[in-house]
Amino acid sequence: MNRRVIIAVNNMIFTSKIMSVLDRHEAEGIKAIRSDEIFTKAHEIKPDLIIIDLNLNGIEAPSLINKLRSYTATSKIPIVCYSPHVMIDQMKAATVAGANEVITNSKMNTGMTKILTKYIQN
Repeated sequence: MNRRVIIAVNNMIFTSKIMSVLDRHEAEGIKAIRSDEIFTKAHEIKPDLIIIDLNLNGIEAPSLINKLRSYTATSKIPIVCYSPHVMIDQMKAATVAGANEVITNSKMNTGMTKILTKYIQN
């Protein structure tokens, strides 16, 4: 089965690391960096996971998460968000909106394989 992950990340280092983990699990990474693009692709491909950088320019992550959670077709898609640890309000808003996990950049960096494997191996 071909696993798919929407990657809403603009950081090239994180993107490369995510793609490397996905390649090892024979999963496909699909890049999307605008809210409408993320939402449309989520409906079209029904990914196994959506990864969102909460500092990504051009998106309001809590609104996007709320919107994804409000549609039956996308309501159960796991969403993992990450942000600098100093952005406590931003992280809390993503959690309240319905993200499955909201972690710090450093935790995403060090635990990326474990975090991604948890969702793409189910």
